[in-house]
Amino acid sequence: MKRVRIQLLTVLCFAAAIGVARGSWYDDYAEGIKAARAGQWARVVASMTKAIQGNAKEANNARTYGAIFINYKPYYYRGVANLNLGKYEQAIADFEKTMGPGEIDLGPIEAHIKRAKDALAGETTTTVIVDPPEPPPPSIDPLLRRSAEAAVNQALDRLEAAQQRNAAGTTEYKDAMTQYRDASRRLNSVTSNDDLRTVIRVADGAVRLANLAIGPPPPPPPPTDTTKTAIVENDVLGPTRKNLRLALVSYFEGDFVAAETKFKGLSRDLPRNPWIWAFLGASQWSRYAFETEEELKVEAIRSFKKARQYGWKGGLPQKYFSRRIRNAFERTAG
Repeated sequence: MKRVRIQLLTVLCFAAAIGVARGSWYDDYAEGIKAARAGQWARVVASMTKAIQGNAKEANNARTYGAIFINYKPYYYRGVANLNLGKYEQAIADFEKTMGPGEIDLGPIEAHIKRAKDALAGETTTTVIVDPPEPPPPSIDPLLRRSAEAAVNQALDRLEAAQQRNAAGTTEYKDAMTQYRDASRRLNSVTSNDDLRTVIRVADGAVRLANLAIGPPPPPPPPTDTTKTAIVENDVLGPTRKNLRLALVSYFEGDFVAAETKFKGLSRDLPRNPWIWAFLGASQWSRYAFETEEELKVEAIRSFKKARQYGWKGGLPQKYFSRRIRNAFERTAG
């Protein structure tokens, strides 16, 4: 059993080593390309040899990881490097295996093979001249990238604001959404500062369109009663209605001191309204429950009796008054 475990561990370690080797060939190839741009030929040979050991098959679209594909031509670049290092036989062997240049073209295969054979035959001793390496890609300005990201986020905010205005069905909103998506797609694939400036321009356009998106107008208010009776009723009860609303807000928010004060004022405006006296008594009894002052209890009972005196029938409704207040009110009957 012990021997089986050791063998299994050995197999797993070997498999892991193979997986690492196979998984890093594209990194070696990238290092070789970088060295070729700089004319570091010995480094090119070393990196391309490692890449070939991991993946010996050239391809125009070699898959590295995920959905990433590269133009994979390691024999071509190793051949160019060997040619520049004076290793003509190795260069010819590599050129006979390659499909051609990869992402940077360092000259035609036929010309390289001819020069290698000429050198072997002693007809020329000149160093092969290849095209100069391409300049490195432009660096990305981090401040400009943050500005582009902020512009895209602002476009999204403006679109959400337009949704809240019920403007999602407008042409402006749809055009703004199209430009926002375009800006987001461009942001995910920028390769230069010019690309970032384009993202900002497209996102700003989305912001302008989203700001112009206006939803349908709200429905008109219900018609008001303009009769003489309604006008007089509003003039007479207008302040009282406002005071009643404020008193009820204070009561239901638990501010019983303010509620008591407001209902006392309403009891002078509407002295024979049983509802006013019921809420006044409830406010006073709620204060008594917290403060335990006997005077508050006496005033609450007096207010409850006033409510009954002015026509209150039955008990207090459950949806407005707590059980303790309803019980206190019931004790005032008779």
